[in-house]
Amino acid sequence: MSHAAPRPALTARLAGLRGDPLLLNSFFLMLTTASGAAAGFVFWIIVAHLFPAAAVGRASSLLSCVALLSYFSLFGLSSTLVRQLPTSRRRAEEVSTALMTVTVCTVVISGGFVALVPWLAPQLGFVHATPLHVVGFVVLAAGAALNLLTDSVFVAFRATKTNLLINGGLMSAAKLALPAALVGAGPFGIFLASGVASVVAAAASVAAIRRRLRVRVRPRFSWQVLRDSLAYTLTSYVSSCLNLLPQIVLPIVVLQRRGPEHAATYFVAFQIANLINSASYAIGEALFAEGSHERSSLAGLARRSGAAMLAVMVPVAGLVVLLARPILGLFGGDYAADGTRTLVVFAVSSLAVAFNTWVSFLLKVTRQLLPAIASNVVLVAVILGLALVRLDSGLHWAAIAWGLGNLASGLVAAFALLRSRPDGAPAPAPSVPDRSIPGPAVAAMAPPVPATAPPVPATAPAGPAPDVGAAATRAPGARAWRAPSWAVPDPDDAPLGPSTSPSTPNPSPEAPPP
Repeated sequence: MSHAAPRPALTARLAGLRGDPLLLNSFFLMLTTASGAAAGFVFWIIVAHLFPAAAVGRASSLLSCVALLSYFSLFGLSSTLVRQLPTSRRRAEEVSTALMTVTVCTVVISGGFVALVPWLAPQLGFVHATPLHVVGFVVLAAGAALNLLTDSVFVAFRATKTNLLINGGLMSAAKLALPAALVGAGPFGIFLASGVASVVAAAASVAAIRRRLRVRVRPRFSWQVLRDSLAYTLTSYVSSCLNLLPQIVLPIVVLQRRGPEHAATYFVAFQIANLINSASYAIGEALFAEGSHERSSLAGLARRSGAAMLAVMVPVAGLVVLLARPILGLFGGDYAADGTRTLVVFAVSSLAVAFNTWVSFLLKVTRQLLPAIASNVVLVAVILGLALVRLDSGLHWAAIAWGLGNLASGLVAAFALLRSRPDGAPAPAPSVPDRSIPGPAVAAMAPPVPATAPPVPATAPAGPAPDVGAAATRAPGARAWRAPSWAVPDPDDAPLGPSTSPSTPNPSPEAPPP
């Protein structure tokens, strides 16, 4: 009998883990990334057997360009949707405006890229072989960007399970089924196989947003909606572009300093490391979404997300360190001989990446985007500066630069978080209208408030009597230090499990009931 007592507590704790939207969203995001990576691996194996190597090389370069064009075409709207949708009262307008904005931006940017291809990348000249090729490229690039944007909508609504079914299931199946039907189309056929799968996923995502999330998306644009969030959107966009810059420039630096063979080794090692880092990115996205929900306890979310990152990243990084040589041996003996040390350093650096991801998403939740830009400036400066100075000493210095850059960037972001104060924190979520004001319009606007909710005090909340002596000894105008707003625990915060506040309706039909 003495051993039976802990079982109910353990069962309750496991139930809390299963009902925690932070962990559930992280889990489904990681599954989506893993399924996409597996489908991509099989896709390139199929393509390598069906198409000549030259066609594969040109198509892979074109797909890399489209991926970059898609990210740059988002203009920060993906972060804006995750930040605003959980508490927004005009969700249809915001999603519709974001979709229209990204579509127009992608058409302009991808059209400009096609026009510049003869000068930027003559090897990709097949893109403008015919007007149909040009139109196809622009349409497929727009589909890829819209699919990225709709991912953010699912994250904001805690509907990452639906995103898994679409991106991990439907998109992967289409991607694997199309190459055999497009063998005669050359490198553009490979691009079509991947691009059409993204368009199918984007169309399915919009349909799911309308039917499952009940957001009536329409082809309309609202300048008012865009203007209201323009400052946050553009600042977030600058921060994201800076964050992407080392991923774009560092491979070029490796190619110029170490040659094509080492560049290939670096590419393989970085892709493996990026798969490790996808776990911390997924948890960070879930943290961003949960922190954006009304009345979410950011202190509790920060602790749980940090613990989840450690629980996932430490064993995975350790496993890759132990198996680095056999993993690279799958790609060939030269990769194992030249890249083992690089992959080991990348794996250890994934802990620094996780730390930087954690504090960076906390900055985004608290709307401290200027410190986020500063931390990403440090990221770019340290990674590229150290790589330019030390890369001639060995390929592993590219991985060292990557790790130290993320660590330095994370420390800058953490310092900004520790310096934040409640009165200097970003603007809170939209407040609930005063239900004491009579009138049907106000009553219709306000969300339901439980009958037992405590009244809002007209003055400062009750608490310990102020220290008059301490106040008298401070210099005039001096302010007492207060803990950062994000670190102040909510008294109702439970260690595990979602918020059960009846005044916070759950906007997602997929989130578990409280």
